[in-house]
Amino acid sequence: MLHVTCLSPHALTPTYLLTCSHTLQHTVIDPIHPMAVRDALGSQPLDLILLTSESPLITEAAEALHHRMSAPILASNTLNTRKLPIARYLTDGEVVGLGPLAQTVYVPQGDSSSDIMCYALGSEGLLFTGPLFAGGTAGHKANKLAIAKLRILPTDTTVHGGNTHGGQPLGPLLDNLK
Repeated sequence: MLHVTCLSPHALTPTYLLTCSHTLQHTVIDPIHPMAVRDALGSQPLDLILLTSESPLITEAAEALHHRMSAPILASNTLNTRKLPIARYLTDGEVVGLGPLAQTVYVPQGDSSSDIMCYALGSEGLLFTGPLFAGGTAGHKANKLAIAKLRILPTDTTVHGGNTHGGQPLGPLLDNLK
C-alpha cells in the first residue's frame, strides 16, 4: 500500500511524498519546496526523486534536494540537455520500482520543452501528472500525445497533479478536454 501526502499544493505542480507502507521507502514527485520535503521526512531517508517536467522551479529544487539528501533523480529522456545530476533517464512505457510497487512511465514522444512525464501506479489506481492538466498545458501538441496515452487507464484512476485539487478521477478530466 502506498501513502500519498501532498506537501505543497502548488496550483500548477504540487509536490507529493509517496511512502510505501511495506518498505517505508520514500519517493518525492516534483519537489518544489525542498524544505517541506526535509521537514516531512525528519531523519528518514529520501529514496528517489521523480520529475514530471523541466520547469526551472522543479529542476532547481530537485537539484538542491538531491545534494542535501543524496537521493537519485529520475527524469524524462527529453531532459537530457539539462545539467542536472540525473541518475537515470526514463523512456515511455518504462517501469520504475517503488519498493514492491511499480509505476509505469508515460512520456510523450518528441523533444518539446512542453513535454510532461506522467507516473501511473496501476495497482494503487493512482496517476501523477505534474502540470499536465493545469494552466492550459494540455493543449500543447506533445501533451496531447500524453493525454491520448492516458486514455488506456481506467477512468476511476485518481489523478494527482496541477489543477486536480487533491485528486480527481481521470474520466471527467479527460472528458473536459474533448
